[in-house]
Amino acid sequence: MLQLISAPMGSEVTVTKVNAEERIKRRLEDLGILAGQTLTPMSDSMGNTVVKVLESRLVLNHGLAERIYVM
Repeated sequence: MLQLISAPMGSEVTVTKVNAEERIKRRLEDLGILAGQTLTPMSDSMGNTVVKVLESRLVLNHGLAERIYVM
């Protein structure tokens, strides 16, 4: 298990855990980021990580991306 920010760009990974307070977890779930969901890190620059989730692309700040664990 590794943090989303450490996942190789362009590789499909599966979310295993979101280590955040409940309101943040609920917001991420609304956006499609929850345990068991696959996503693809697309790029990482200037403290932001772009991920592809389902058919959308989301920009997550570095602090939030550190709280998402994938494998």
